[in-house]
Amino acid sequence: MVHDAPITGMSSPQQSPSHKKSSDAGDTEVDGYAKGLNGTDTSTDPNSPPDFDPYADADLDVPEWAKNLKPASPAKKKKVSNRHRADNAAFDIWIEQNQHALTRSERRPVSDNDKSFQALVKGLGHQEIITSPRDYQLELFERAKEQNTIAVLDTGSGKTLIAALLLRWTLQNELENRAKGMSRRVAFFLVDKVALVLQQHAVLACNLDYPIDKFCGEMIEDVEEDKSFWDKTFAENMAIVCTADILYKCLAHSYIRMDEINLLVFDEAHHAKKNHTYARIIKDFYVDVEEDKRPRILGMTASPVDAQVDPKVAAAELEGLLHAQIATAADPAALQYTLTRLKAEEIVEFDRRPDNWETPLNQRLKMLVGQYEVFHKPFAFTETACAELGPWCADRYWQLFFREEDLARLEARCEMEILGVSAYRQDTREQVSRVRQAYDLVKNHEFGRPKLSTDSLSSKVIELVKVLRKQFEDPDQDPRCIVFVKQRNTASLLVDLLQQPEMHIEGLKSGMLVGSGRADAHWDNTKVSFRNQVRTIIKFRKGVLNCIFATSVAEEGLDIPDCNVIIRYDLNETLIQYIQSRGRARRHGSIYIHMVERGNPRHRRRLHENKANEDALRRFCEALPEDRKLTGNNFNMDYFLRKEMGQQQYIVPGTGAKLNYKQALVILANFVSSLPHPPETVLAPEYVICAVPGGFQCEVMLPPQSPVRSATGKVHPRKAMAKCSAAFELCLKLIKGKYLDAHLRPVFTKQLPAMRNARLAVSAKKKAEYQMRIKPEMWARRGEPKELYVTVLALENPGAVGRETMPLLLLTREPLPKLAKFTLFYGQGPDRTSQVRCVPVPGRIVLDEEGREAKALAGFTLRVFHDVFSKDFEARVGDLPYFIAPATKGHGEGFEIEEDVRGLVDWEVVFRVQEGDRIPYDVDAAGEYADEFFKGHFVVDPYDGSRKYFLRGRRHDMKATDTVPEGIVPPGHAWRGVSTRDILNYSLTKWKRSREKTTLNPQQPVVEAELMPLRRNLLDDNIGEDDLEPKQCFLVLEPLRISPLPAKTAMMAYSFPAIIHRIESNLIALDACRLVGLDIRPDLALEALTKDSDNTGEHDAEQISFQPGMGNNYERLEFLGDCFLKMATTIAIFTLIPDKEEFEYHVERMLLICNRNLFNNALEFKLEEYIRSMAFNRHSWYPNNLTLKSGKTIQPRRTHLLADKSIADVCEALIGAALLTGQDRAGSTAPEQGAFDLAIRAVSTLVKSPRHSMSSYSEYYSLYTPPAWQTAPCSSAQVDMAARFACRLGYTFRHPRLLRSAFQHPTYPSVYEHLPSYQRLEFLGDALLDMAIVEWLFARFPGADPQWLTEHKMAMVSNQFLGCLGFMLGFHKNIACCSPQVGKDLARYVAEMEEALLAAKEDAVRAGKTEDDWARDFWLNCSRPPKCLPDVVEAYVGAVFVDSGYNFGEVRAFLERHIRPFFEDMRLYDTFANNHPVTMLVAVMQGQFRCQEWRVLARELPAGPVAVALDGEDTTSGGEFGEGETRVVCAVRCHGQTLAHAVAASGRYGKVAAAKKALEVLRKMEVEEYRQEFGCTCAGEEGGNEEELEAHASAV
Repeated sequence: MVHDAPITGMSSPQQSPSHKKSSDAGDTEVDGYAKGLNGTDTSTDPNSPPDFDPYADADLDVPEWAKNLKPASPAKKKKVSNRHRADNAAFDIWIEQNQHALTRSERRPVSDNDKSFQALVKGLGHQEIITSPRDYQLELFERAKEQNTIAVLDTGSGKTLIAALLLRWTLQNELENRAKGMSRRVAFFLVDKVALVLQQHAVLACNLDYPIDKFCGEMIEDVEEDKSFWDKTFAENMAIVCTADILYKCLAHSYIRMDEINLLVFDEAHHAKKNHTYARIIKDFYVDVEEDKRPRILGMTASPVDAQVDPKVAAAELEGLLHAQIATAADPAALQYTLTRLKAEEIVEFDRRPDNWETPLNQRLKMLVGQYEVFHKPFAFTETACAELGPWCADRYWQLFFREEDLARLEARCEMEILGVSAYRQDTREQVSRVRQAYDLVKNHEFGRPKLSTDSLSSKVIELVKVLRKQFEDPDQDPRCIVFVKQRNTASLLVDLLQQPEMHIEGLKSGMLVGSGRADAHWDNTKVSFRNQVRTIIKFRKGVLNCIFATSVAEEGLDIPDCNVIIRYDLNETLIQYIQSRGRARRHGSIYIHMVERGNPRHRRRLHENKANEDALRRFCEALPEDRKLTGNNFNMDYFLRKEMGQQQYIVPGTGAKLNYKQALVILANFVSSLPHPPETVLAPEYVICAVPGGFQCEVMLPPQSPVRSATGKVHPRKAMAKCSAAFELCLKLIKGKYLDAHLRPVFTKQLPAMRNARLAVSAKKKAEYQMRIKPEMWARRGEPKELYVTVLALENPGAVGRETMPLLLLTREPLPKLAKFTLFYGQGPDRTSQVRCVPVPGRIVLDEEGREAKALAGFTLRVFHDVFSKDFEARVGDLPYFIAPATKGHGEGFEIEEDVRGLVDWEVVFRVQEGDRIPYDVDAAGEYADEFFKGHFVVDPYDGSRKYFLRGRRHDMKATDTVPEGIVPPGHAWRGVSTRDILNYSLTKWKRSREKTTLNPQQPVVEAELMPLRRNLLDDNIGEDDLEPKQCFLVLEPLRISPLPAKTAMMAYSFPAIIHRIESNLIALDACRLVGLDIRPDLALEALTKDSDNTGEHDAEQISFQPGMGNNYERLEFLGDCFLKMATTIAIFTLIPDKEEFEYHVERMLLICNRNLFNNALEFKLEEYIRSMAFNRHSWYPNNLTLKSGKTIQPRRTHLLADKSIADVCEALIGAALLTGQDRAGSTAPEQGAFDLAIRAVSTLVKSPRHSMSSYSEYYSLYTPPAWQTAPCSSAQVDMAARFACRLGYTFRHPRLLRSAFQHPTYPSVYEHLPSYQRLEFLGDALLDMAIVEWLFARFPGADPQWLTEHKMAMVSNQFLGCLGFMLGFHKNIACCSPQVGKDLARYVAEMEEALLAAKEDAVRAGKTEDDWARDFWLNCSRPPKCLPDVVEAYVGAVFVDSGYNFGEVRAFLERHIRPFFEDMRLYDTFANNHPVTMLVAVMQGQFRCQEWRVLARELPAGPVAVALDGEDTTSGGEFGEGETRVVCAVRCHGQTLAHAVAASGRYGKVAAAKKALEVLRKMEVEEYRQEFGCTCAGEEGGNEEELEAHASAV
């Protein structure tokens, strides 16, 4: 389902798309696109367009926090909302204006010339029958299970579906019998024509997962001689599709006995008469077998009559011969009308045919070669061709017949004929030369041009051309026409005629469909292959041809698309020809035309006989006993209800409205009619009634638009009551769901509240100001310390600093956790970076009771702040949150096992520093100081806090009065007001007036020093070129102060601000984790709470307000946590709510995982305060609550702006962090070993719902109660299926019924096997497979960014790949459904995949590889699969998970065995997301056209038949829509105008198709042309809506 919320333009793409699944009717898309892997990311401001929300169409029972939620928004947002509402209104008007065009069927031709014959047959291998099974079909199936039956139903009424259902049932029973030890039996599907062997086998093989083979005379040789071949064939197959001759020979040679056959299906059973092979099989073999050992018989025919005989007699003979009873519709006329939708039958008269005559050319040719046998049949045709077709056609025949390439063959045949009569004729050469003379005669003959006059064409042909011109005058009607003729020559010549320029009919594309018999009389002289027949039918289906001239081959059997014009150029000879050819007219408003010779009583009599015989057949059907009529379950209810006692009823409290059995039918019909649908479509409930012990049971199914899809009634002795019971039960469900009001009137509507998406979504743009934690809670616990814990701050590469350093000790009142290493950047290159180790030392330091040590430590700490960072704090010992101390050991020591904790502190230095603020320096005696004094000291400038120096040594070659050398870093005063630029003035940084009062000793020594760069974020790897190294300078020490801090300690202290900032960030993150009760690893906790830009998560966009040096942001963890959140809640809902439908599952899960829920729960915990959104700042890292006596004022920022969505994202990131922490601590990824437990607790904490209150993985399965259907006894067919799957896929099911349920399509009645459809298991398997793939990617590519992970995950979970996987695993053969449309879609898809796989293997061989080394990405260029195929893959995964006792290892094993081989080389899929049409459209609109006012809007259309093919690709993945199926129109709207649109089965496919068409239009358009056409004035604007690509979530 699709929300009708708009999707807007943007300035920069959001994250790449993530999931595969379509949001088809009744099936909700699970994963979104916006956040990489986020199915919960439905974010936008409620007043701005909501993102695609797969649950948006649900009229949800939401919690209190979600009701009427309208966050305040600024005025600017109000304008956006108004504009969007206007766009929506304009879009609705556009849809209304184009309603007709949107519901029309468009088709574009696709060439099949390069397809293999197998692929062509596969594509043809389906029956063009009604979209969903009708009551009469299921009723006939039930009848055929009980007794031999002849189904007499009109062409196109779904007889093959009945046969397929019966064959499946028979094979399942066969498995049961074999399990009981009974002998093996085989089923036979018999056809009358070779072509139908391949076609019917394709149908059955694609829909039945049982071994089925096919045979016809052209496929095997020496059938009579090789018994071992047939023994092997019957042993390996459970069913055989073959011509009747094949079976007859096998029976005759006793390769198989009749009692070894369990089912005989006779296609076109009316042939069973006289000595036809059908009849001989019965007469010669069937009757000789004891009745209880005979196979079941199913005959299928449109009429029991195929000759001009009494229908009653013919039907009786057919019944007697096949030992079966005819079953037909109670009202054949009504059924025929329903199926053919015939508007009228018309008669077109032509002038009386003249007597046979010959053209002069024909007479001369007959004189030359008429005596030769090879020309007898051609002359037999041309003798009548003048009268039948006209002289031009008769002469044209010879022009086509005598082709130069055939001349030698004709001469050879004539020579053989002559020599066969007499081998010694002397004139042989002369006689043979007559053939060449005839060829020359035709070659030199002057042929006129055809014209619509009787001197060129016959009156019959002229009238035919007029009829065709009339039918094709309106190409918008998309006519499809079949012209039936008797002879293939007639068909060939009429096709050739219409291809002449003079006869051209606009829009008509003609072709020929004739049989594959002998072609001696045909000018082509070649046998028509079945491949050519199939290609013609496919071209006709796709619109490459729209008018075919056909012989009787098109009347029966072959799967020919529906037509709306049928012309009997040559009248039918039998009733069945009439019925079958008329059955081809199945389009709405079809017309059937008889061409009748004026004044010909034989023709008129033929038309009268058609009606008379059909009336006789109808009377025969009406005279059948009631139990042999298919009523379609339409009964006289009053009669039965009067006899029914104790009916159930329900009275609505408050109103007294009464629901009873009879009323339930009416109420349900009213409810279904209230669902959205076009005026020309009538929706109705589908009832399926099956015989069960005790009577009958009915299941009712509603269209996909309904929120409740099905219900099963109670068992009743009569069908009528069973039907009422099902309707009653479904009405109760509708009442419970509040889809019927208190007066039992329908209230369900697709027009849901406009704010439904905003209830669950939050905005990525709407921001609010929140308090921000700047210090951890540990620092708040102060006071006089009695004991301290030591953490060593050491560098792994101390040489990166550029000077010698010693570790620092951080002493705290509580022990610090072990923190992960992090990097500091001291310069460019790896040698200038170092990892920092924060090593907690075991044990503690107990301080002296007098407080002397504590005071000394406080003094040392304050001295560091003062000398190194120029901050003079006034503080007592108890005011400091931590203390800094020098270490006695170097960086390379192993501090983790230190026994003497106290000994780590260099107490001598600590106390020395406390004693004074400087090292004494006597300037007057400085000349006597040793040179060593001037090395290694740390010197500070008391007048300029930015200037700190390290002394290199004394310069004896320089004097204090020397001029400062060139290239030396300028002084702090920049020489302002200084006349003499000598070293004395360089060293004195006082202001001018103070400097004038100061006199320095000019004789003091000059010292070389390094000026240290201070203001740099060592956590940031973006290092400026001029801020890399210490700067050389020359000083005198008199105006400076020599710090008591050791140089190595002072140098290390320069790194302390960055280190303490990262430590505090870790501690704040851990505070947040404690707040929610999670013990997460510190580095992962920090990563989960780090947001380093305003648009964190927008991978393709330039980051706004980027905060450098913060480390990893939450994106990767959110990517992982989002998937785990989805999986955990899915398992919980599946476990705790076993009786809900899939739609309700989606609703329940979305309420848990939606961003709104996470956001609100986070606010309750105040998690927003702990998010790290600010980078390191050298002015705010100091301890708080200290009094600053001197230095720059410190005013740290205590608030930050956060988007609602960012807060929700952090919740998901915490779940991801909990998952990795749990796996790390468990030493395993196995959930059974506790690897998932911490993440599960995180989910329970952050979703805060009774739907997920688990604290360990084991609780899931402990709460699971297997439903009764899962543990019920299995049939042999189900056991056999499980065994075959175990061999193929490697997993053995303990509960085979689970496996069977995973392949049961929603259209398959549950009463057949008492199993639910696969939808619940698919809901579960989708989340499980998603998680397995994400964790595999996460572990295999630990350095990949979230965008890369998202794009490549998208390939792995896409419907396109899962469909390919389903094909490779053979899942398509196991899908049980009652929708022929699904079978048709699967057949086409499988044919394409087989062709693509074969081509991939051939490519591998050509490239010098083995065939097995085929390209694993071959599926990328294939069409989208029918949705059911990826669905059953996910359902299978869900079934394995449940069957294994919730063993997630089995899901991983499935990935390893079956998915990973396709993705060993992930480079193959680097462009998968970038090539997506929606992604490309966003890039083109913002990059090339710079347009901001464009949107993709989606709206669900009323249900009805429609098909839209785009660029040769069926956007619905299933051809035409069936009645009642969901259709969505998607349009690319630019400045209020529609650029392109498409109609598809879901918003997902619709967006893809619309984007494709829009790109095609834009490729042909210049920027200026676009601006003029659409009135675009926004080119060049920056900004835009960043949520555009996110809003297209479901399109990818």
